[in-house]
Amino acid sequence: MNKYSIRKQVALLTMTPLLVMAVCLEAFFLHDSFSVMDHDLMERGKLISRQLASSAEYGVFSNNRGFLQNLATYTLQQPDVRGVIILDSGVGFFVEVGEFSGVPKKPAPEIASVQTREDQSRIVQFKDILEAVNLQEPASLDRESLRLFQPIVAAQVALDEQGTLSEANQIGEVIVEMSLEGTNGRKQRMLWVTVGSTVLFLIFPMSLIFLGSRSIVTPIRRLSDVVEALGNGDLDARAPVAQNIIELETLSKGLNDMADKLQKANMTLQQRMDQAMNIAAIAFESHEGMMIVGSDCRIMRVNKAFTRMTGYTQEEAIGQNPHMLNSGRHDADFFREMWETINETGVWHGEIWNRRKDGEVYPAMVNITAVSRDVPERACYIATYTDITHKKVAEEEIKNLAFNDALTQLPNRRVLIDRLNQTMAVSKRTKHYSALMFIDLDNFKPLNDKYGHEVGDLLLVEVAKRLVCCVREVDTVARFGGDEFVVMLSELNIKKEESIFHAEIVAEKIRAILAEPYLLEIRKNGKVSTTLEYRCTSSIGVRMFLGHQSNADEVIKRADLAMYRAKREGSNSVRFCEMD
Repeated sequence: MNKYSIRKQVALLTMTPLLVMAVCLEAFFLHDSFSVMDHDLMERGKLISRQLASSAEYGVFSNNRGFLQNLATYTLQQPDVRGVIILDSGVGFFVEVGEFSGVPKKPAPEIASVQTREDQSRIVQFKDILEAVNLQEPASLDRESLRLFQPIVAAQVALDEQGTLSEANQIGEVIVEMSLEGTNGRKQRMLWVTVGSTVLFLIFPMSLIFLGSRSIVTPIRRLSDVVEALGNGDLDARAPVAQNIIELETLSKGLNDMADKLQKANMTLQQRMDQAMNIAAIAFESHEGMMIVGSDCRIMRVNKAFTRMTGYTQEEAIGQNPHMLNSGRHDADFFREMWETINETGVWHGEIWNRRKDGEVYPAMVNITAVSRDVPERACYIATYTDITHKKVAEEEIKNLAFNDALTQLPNRRVLIDRLNQTMAVSKRTKHYSALMFIDLDNFKPLNDKYGHEVGDLLLVEVAKRLVCCVREVDTVARFGGDEFVVMLSELNIKKEESIFHAEIVAEKIRAILAEPYLLEIRKNGKVSTTLEYRCTSSIGVRMFLGHQSNADEVIKRADLAMYRAKREGSNSVRFCEMD
């Protein structure tokens, strides 16, 4: 608020009636004065025109143009007289002196009488011009002049009751033009004097009002300044208490009390906000990686745990797109479904494979929460990351223990039976024969007894490697237990003879490769002390199967019996079990 606005309003409310009254009085006074001036000019013009008409009677009768010329010239010297014209009513002479507005300039005829036709026509022409400015009226007024018309009559002829003469009694006509320049000048001077007087009349009371309103306006202005300061956040601002006006004193005290309460409330709120900010800062710097992303998909802030997890510092991450963490293991459908869930529910929870700054790919458990979704320009997303690499490793170890042999990393008996059932189901549908080989090492126990289980385990690991090299990817190699292994050949051929032939080739290949020497490193105190060359043959029993002619346990049992038959018949051999 302008510091003078209240005073202006007080002055406006007070001075408006005075101004209206002054303008009305001034208009009334000017109108009356102007009317008097116009009336005086009119009366003076009438008097001059009557005197001129009365004096011109002799000149018209005597046809004395010189007398009329002198009479017109004398009349022209009267105040405000601008021009004079004297005409006869017949074909006599005329006189024109001065200037006339609205009448074309033409030189006065230099004639002593109107004896010629040319003089008569010039008089008629001029009279026509005068008729154009309305000679029928006793007076004519325009913006520049007042024109008066007065008949010249014989002295012995009396006027009628209306004060007019008939055409027969009129011997001439006088036209006197009065200039309004002097009257207008006097009007203008009077207008300026009146306006100046009115302004002086208004200035004096307005000054009194401004000076008198200071005691009210100044406290109100100070209150306004305090309110503005409080609105701008300056809670220390206080209003001076006005002593001379009860209402303003009460208002000042009330405003100061309100400011005190606001200050106390602000201090309490500030303390709570500081506490909340401290809690938020502590929570933000938790062991979980945190990232805040704006509505423009740019990173706004990350915590220290994020830096430890990803390798990106806060300066490197801020302003970047979270896509920099993309490992490439998830397709576009994965991220589209993720954002659809966030837009619908406001949250998303799941596992994501991310990439660290050094290129390492790692699994992370991610929680994404949308904030201010209803206001798109203020929306942001808070994502928390937990590195679950150790969890994944533990899960993989548990999986290995549950489904793989801990020593050789081959599928264990549980996985073997499950795959056998699957192969039997596929075989039933495709009508392809499959084969199950049961393998037992012939010379394994002496090695264990002489060199210990550590050396025996080395042999078992090497056997597992050789078995895997002998089969296809679709086939299965499993450790059944101890020194016993199982190889399952899936979908060999639709013909039984061809399938048996193929299985026999693989079995012989396995028997031959397992019979080759093994180089086993014997360690002491963690160091290789010697290398042992050891030979170990194998006995192999083969069972062909098609579909569910036998169950899984029966197929394994028959292959096991065939293996024992091979061992009884001299070991290092392959024996087939006939199908039912």
